[in-house]
Amino acid sequence: MRRTLGNFLNTMAVPRMTELQRGVHVNIVLKADQRSGKLTSGQVSDILTRGDHPRGIKVRLTDGQIGRVRSLAAPSSSASAGPEPELQSTPRAPQAGRGIQDDYRLETEPAATTSLLDYVKAPKQKKGKNSDVVQPDDAMTPQQQLEAEFPKLDTALIAAILLDHDLDLVSARATLSSLS
Repeated sequence: MRRTLGNFLNTMAVPRMTELQRGVHVNIVLKADQRSGKLTSGQVSDILTRGDHPRGIKVRLTDGQIGRVRSLAAPSSSASAGPEPELQSTPRAPQAGRGIQDDYRLETEPAATTSLLDYVKAPKQKKGKNSDVVQPDDAMTPQQQLEAEFPKLDTALIAAILLDHDLDLVSARATLSSLS
């Protein structure tokens, strides 16, 4: 059996997700270099794969190149001269059709705490003296009038009682008031 560089690289153990994070120096194989197996070194900016992958975890380097991690690399000599600069998370426009998300655990500053109430709109209030009480309107159907008068009762129950009373609003109202 003839051993090629591609076969050799596929049998090597690639780093796992636990070994990668932003700022780590890695050797990657770009998509264009998959046949030759040429390695490109750089610093991880974003992790694009959600979990471990047999051919390597896909990452974006700080210079924007994207490829699969083949091995961890030693920092370059220029970076080892001083302290390693901290990566700044810059917001970017989401890419259409790509489900890429940033890991909030890697943010340097904690995000402002939000609750579900930050996303829920308050219902519009009707203008008037007492907005809690809904007054039956002549333009409303008998079903809507009874739903407004008996808000705690199920609309299907109101509809069934209204049909049993042949759409007679007075007798249906009497039956519904005995239920509530």
